[in-house]
Amino acid sequence: MAEQRAKSFYQNHIHWLLPILILLAAALIVVALIVTKPTAPSRPAKEKVWTVKVIPAEPAAYSPQLSLYGRIESPSSSTLSSSINAYVEKRLASEGEYVDAGQLLIQLDNRDASLLLAQKQAEVDRIEALIAAEKVRYQANIKALKIEQELVALTQRTLKRYQDLSSRSLASQNQLDDARKSRQQQALSLNSRQQSIDDHPNQLAQLEAQLKQATAQRDSAALDLERSQIVAPFSGRIAEVNIAAGERVRSGDALLTIYDTRALEVRSQIPSRYLPQLRQQLSRDKKIVATASLDGQSLALTLERFAATVSSGNAGVDALFRIASDDYRGEPGRSLSLDLIMPEQSNLLALPPQAIFGTDRIYTVKDSRLQGSTIERVGDIRDRNGESKVLVRSTSIQPGEQILTTQLPNAMTGLLVEVASSQTDSKPATKPASAAARAE
Repeated sequence: MAEQRAKSFYQNHIHWLLPILILLAAALIVVALIVTKPTAPSRPAKEKVWTVKVIPAEPAAYSPQLSLYGRIESPSSSTLSSSINAYVEKRLASEGEYVDAGQLLIQLDNRDASLLLAQKQAEVDRIEALIAAEKVRYQANIKALKIEQELVALTQRTLKRYQDLSSRSLASQNQLDDARKSRQQQALSLNSRQQSIDDHPNQLAQLEAQLKQATAQRDSAALDLERSQIVAPFSGRIAEVNIAAGERVRSGDALLTIYDTRALEVRSQIPSRYLPQLRQQLSRDKKIVATASLDGQSLALTLERFAATVSSGNAGVDALFRIASDDYRGEPGRSLSLDLIMPEQSNLLALPPQAIFGTDRIYTVKDSRLQGSTIERVGDIRDRNGESKVLVRSTSIQPGEQILTTQLPNAMTGLLVEVASSQTDSKPATKPASAAARAE
């Protein structure tokens, strides 16, 4: 009975049991093939070797060149304005024109100024005449004073005579009173004359003060007349013109701007790490020079001083360079790049830019392995072939060590490298500045 039921089960489920059995058999066959597969002998992994170029380390003395960016400025720039209210009669200079000191630039209408000057001169003449009249009057009073004194003495004698006669009853009382009255009137006249003489210094001082005031007003009017001619205060170039002929200007209106081409400077920011060396050089009165190129012409620059303040957000201090070139100086506001020649330093390495990894790391090759070293970047320099080199300082690198000059993207300490045979015996193209000078 059990056998019948089992047989009936297989007959009823044969349609899905058969595929499962086939799959299981195939899986067993695959496993058997994998297990019985012959194994190849294992080969050890081979480390990749990078072919690189190197140069020998040759420490020497160099004068680093610091690449900077600057802008031309004009500390001697003047905006000329009008000191009178007048119409512009002529404009004799244009923007961008070079002018000489004392050259007439703008002629203002000076008729009002001329009339005012004539009026002030007339006032001066009037006061001078009053002073002359006061001096004549003083001399006349001096002469009249003697006469007045004689008259007083005469009336005094007359009064005394009438008093004698009156005491002897030979003169009436009216005659005595008339003599006394005459004597008093003459005394008053003498006193008035003396007062006028004593007041002469005060009158003269008052008139002279009025003369000084009138003279100052006349001179002011003369200045206004003179300033109707706007002239160049120094030799330079016209930067801006704000007026035209026929325009009316008021006192204080800006007319034009001129700057001195001989006083142009270049302002450039010096990184803070270079400031101690440069300040020390300036304190010793040593010349610090730089070179720049503008419109294809070379400019010679000399470091004059440092700015007194530092703007917020700046990492350095502005340096002001005097332009030593006489032929061409550029225009204020123009930007330019300049190379500052730093003081000579010893024990520096001149490396091509591709030898620097990041900002402060280079690699040397020892036993076909890279060895990383931290360096201090000092500046740049150009060799005799005009190629740019980076000057660095490192206390861990010894003379003669091979320095990597190939930029490897995966450079790290311990990386296996192979030095190209053509580079092992080569010498760096850069020579120290001092050595190059001796060779020349």
